[in-house]
Amino acid sequence: MTTKEYILKTIKTRPLIIDGAMGTQLQQRDEKIPKEAWEGNEGCNELLNATCPEVLSEIYRAYLTSGADFITTNTFGSFSWVLDEYGISHRAYELTYAGTKLAKDECEKVSTPEHPRFVLGSIGPGTKLPSLGHITYDEMFEGYTEFCLALIDGGVDVFLLETCQDPLQIKAALHACEAASKQRGVEIPIMVSVTIELSGTMLIGTDAATIATILEPFDILSLGFNCGTGPEQVEKHVKTLSEIWHKPISVHANAGLPQNRGGYTYYPMGPDEFATKQESFLKYEGVSFLGGCCGTTPQHIRALVNRVSKTTPKEPKGSQPNSLASLFNTVSLTQEASVLLVGERSNATGSKAFRELLLAEDYEGTLSVAQQQVRVGAHVLDVSVGFAG
Repeated sequence: MTTKEYILKTIKTRPLIIDGAMGTQLQQRDEKIPKEAWEGNEGCNELLNATCPEVLSEIYRAYLTSGADFITTNTFGSFSWVLDEYGISHRAYELTYAGTKLAKDECEKVSTPEHPRFVLGSIGPGTKLPSLGHITYDEMFEGYTEFCLALIDGGVDVFLLETCQDPLQIKAALHACEAASKQRGVEIPIMVSVTIELSGTMLIGTDAATIATILEPFDILSLGFNCGTGPEQVEKHVKTLSEIWHKPISVHANAGLPQNRGGYTYYPMGPDEFATKQESFLKYEGVSFLGGCCGTTPQHIRALVNRVSKTTPKEPKGSQPNSLASLFNTVSLTQEASVLLVGERSNATGSKAFRELLLAEDYEGTLSVAQQQVRVGAHVLDVSVGFAG
């Protein structure tokens, strides 16, 4: 039985549990981390995969002992453009491989045929967003592909795109996962987890319904939420996703909204309260993966396992009409007024005025053409900048 087959079979009887936070666990073990292990790059947690592996293994073991099914690698930012900020981009493969191998070794020590444990390869958003022009898609794709190859070589079982903030970043990572799997001749399932801010959208402005529309064509195992807020704030987005998403849903929230206490970040939600809040998500169809993000500990995960291990998740039944999406909203192709209005003026072949604006590189002018069509009622814009000559 493949990893994907086991996962899909198991979530018909019980939710699968993702482990908790890594950063706060490292902070708690600060005295165990020699100063020289940071090599002058304090804050680069991924460096510890190579320089202080025993602390990472201790954290992995603690989550395994708590009953977690998935152990998340300490690789959230170990790809080239993030490590370049520390001057160590050349170590991307090394650090990613090391972090994955550590998690794999610990999982293999406790896995049994009745209760296998799996390595989730943590793929973070990085520190640059392509939709804002911080980084090109090609550069991001290339860096993610090298990173995913290291995850595979280290023994990853499932790719986890987490804390996602930009749909274009997600697409670059998804395509890199697929490219790396093809290079290595393997099939690694992919989970996607986005961050919804208190504003109600991802950082770039994408809401839950829109990201579901954008990701509908992709072959992913699940879609869900992590980080950003606590369980209470994410619930309405889980409800929305449950209504429209036709595959499993994951929720690994923070231990409440972060607070500042004496200059330190504090998460107020204890294990029992956290477990109760997370358990409540199982009332929504499709919710099959639960776990913890910032501020959660092995104690939070143990409380969660004890609370939900005998609960059967509800099958995903969400559906949505065929739709188109921008970064910011989604529009059904079937309108209640029976007509879908397509604005055709942003087309260099069909509109001489639009073509002349392009040739003059008057991009504010091209934006005005688009805005005018929206103002008079267009639901969708046909944008084409290619023309003969």
